[in-house]
Amino acid sequence: MKKRSLITISVLASLIMLMNLFVSWKNIPDSVSPSDIRQSVSRSFSLLEKSGSLFTERSRFKCAGCHHTTLTSMVAGSAREKGIPVVDSFTDKRIKAMIHNLQFAGNPNLIDAFLPVNFNAPYTLLGLYAENYPPDIFTDISVDYTISQAKADGSFLTESGRVPLETGDIHCAAFSIRSIQLYASPSKKPRVDAMVARTRHWLETQNPTQQQEIVFQLLGMHWCGSSHDKIVSVAEKLYSMQHADGGWSQLTTLGSDAYATGQALYALCESGMAKPTDDMYQKGMSYLLNTQDPTGAWLVQTRSYGIQPFFSSDFPPKDENQYISAAATNWADLALLEALPGKIKSKMSY
Repeated sequence: MKKRSLITISVLASLIMLMNLFVSWKNIPDSVSPSDIRQSVSRSFSLLEKSGSLFTERSRFKCAGCHHTTLTSMVAGSAREKGIPVVDSFTDKRIKAMIHNLQFAGNPNLIDAFLPVNFNAPYTLLGLYAENYPPDIFTDISVDYTISQAKADGSFLTESGRVPLETGDIHCAAFSIRSIQLYASPSKKPRVDAMVARTRHWLETQNPTQQQEIVFQLLGMHWCGSSHDKIVSVAEKLYSMQHADGGWSQLTTLGSDAYATGQALYALCESGMAKPTDDMYQKGMSYLLNTQDPTGAWLVQTRSYGIQPFFSSDFPPKDENQYISAAATNWADLALLEALPGKIKSKMSY
């Protein structure tokens, strides 16, 4: 009797072990293929290029938008490296629109035209850098203005007019210091080095809880040269925020979306805290590919109130949600492109 009981227990234990192994095996994500990534990005990027051009044409001041133009230029820079076609005429239009931003809305000497939006210059400069635009008088003016917005503690003056693209002290600090690093003239190097050290210290002492602020804390610390251990501690916070579906959410009260997921994956990869072959990254890419709209876009619902009359750039879903959806699509593309092998070695690293 005892012998039979022992055999039964042994069989049950073996079955439980086999079931655990089976469940673990089922939870391992299928590897996302490069061909699926190329197909996905090719569809979405074509949509972004066309919509970005329409946005500039239809906007009152013919400006570049962070959600359309500057982020799309960052995608274009990565796409070129990965051998994905970029339309030259759209590139020319993006560059002209971004320079227009710096000439007028980004020039504090033009009092009647200047827009004191502190995310404008950093986003525009990062977009121009991705397009390999050389420094000139307009980038110099924008760098000087951005430097003037730095505070003594290493952070930067910011605003919170439109979430999530124009909000977050850490978000603004990371993009501001990076734009200064990329475009400040060599004569400013001692001053820039001192600024970077202050911003690095400030970033390291912050304890954000929102996904986007953690993303830019990670990127900012990476760009400013924080130690590996300090960067790891921030990356671990971001790891822990991944949902069971593979995505990330902008807020803990929201579900996963492409905006938050693309940002998180890009930041982890750019900072060296994740590889595209990691299970976590594969799950994130699977989430993105599985949630891409048939149009090629990733659709996200806006959380922002409009600050100017609405007009359409024909980006899906072609209503008030199209601007955040364009931004989400750009971040999704940036994350997916990280997983493709590079064909061209360039200077570009944000």
